[in-house]
Amino acid sequence: MFYFDDIEKKIEEEKEIEMEEEIEIEEGSEKNIMKPFDTKSIKISNAVISLESLVKRLKFDEIDLNPDFQRNSDLWNRTKMSRLIESIILRLPLPIFYFDVSDSDKWIVIDGLQRLSTIKRFIVDKNLRLNNLEFLTELNGKNYDDLGRSIQRIIEETQINTYQMEPQTPKEVRYSIFNRINTGGLSLNPQEIRQALNQKNSGVKYLKEIVEDNTFKSIVGITSKRMIDRELVLRYFAFKLCSYQEFYKEGITLSAFLDKAMEYIDSEKFTQERFDKMKLELLSNLIFLNELFEQKFLFNKKLIDEKKTATLNRSLFEIWTVSISELSRESKEILLNKKEIFYLKYKELLKTQSFEDSITKGTNDRKSVLERFKQLESLLKEIIDV
Repeated sequence: MFYFDDIEKKIEEEKEIEMEEEIEIEEGSEKNIMKPFDTKSIKISNAVISLESLVKRLKFDEIDLNPDFQRNSDLWNRTKMSRLIESIILRLPLPIFYFDVSDSDKWIVIDGLQRLSTIKRFIVDKNLRLNNLEFLTELNGKNYDDLGRSIQRIIEETQINTYQMEPQTPKEVRYSIFNRINTGGLSLNPQEIRQALNQKNSGVKYLKEIVEDNTFKSIVGITSKRMIDRELVLRYFAFKLCSYQEFYKEGITLSAFLDKAMEYIDSEKFTQERFDKMKLELLSNLIFLNELFEQKFLFNKKLIDEKKTATLNRSLFEIWTVSISELSRESKEILLNKKEIFYLKYKELLKTQSFEDSITKGTNDRKSVLERFKQLESLLKEIIDV
């Protein structure tokens, strides 16, 4: 018998587990936009605006810098931030800023988050003191208020080049534009783009609520500043809302499938009641999996090689949480009672080349998704039905 009310006794300590890198070569990945669009509907305008106007938007929270919606906005060190301010004072040209201006009251940053966050810290929050400047060393240790009016005026009158994605640009095209434009060293990953583009309702809040739950944190144990924990939850939701067989028939990549799932859970069609039910089911499934596996073997390949680190594999998380959710309570009990057989069979599966490829190579391709789900499903059926 297994129980869902005593998870803390199952885990000695919360562990930090890094993500296993998966090679995501997608079949036809260059064809993510599945239908043609009128090019007239894709509009990105060029505008030169003063830094002062950007500062006003930052001051009144009209540019979204919230790391819950995007990648972290505080990844630059003090020297890098200080030298950006130095560049502005020296009138050096800054890289172009890219914005999604669909909502005029809340611009979304496509490219330039770290620069904007630095400007906000220095001019609006006034909690950044200049440090390790290369040329203007006499300004080291000073904050914005310490600068003379002549320097402040130079900053305010600085002209900023921007590209602005207008509201009529179709949603599906926006994903492609975010990917194409994001070229910096701290560019958005797919989940960060999903969260940046889907903020109308509660989708982002739902994902955050689950990953911050103590049960999820204790069992899954990843520490990620890049929203990978949110992607794990989204994968579960996506394949519970649409089966892997239906996904395969759609003929799209996993990435595009997750885009659609994110849009759906951020829509009014996805109710609080449905979310509460799916959240409870996911957490219950995690508790069961923690009982079925030893903690160090959950969602990784350490079972077949003790020398491996306990790196979490996203594809294993996806198929295990979804497949277990489809089992009855009786079937789960059978699995627990046949742990030894289960471990032997699962080791064989992990060593199978086709299964190994499906969870490590081209993991976003629909054929890989189908392969890993079918093989795990077959394994569970074999053990339970014997």
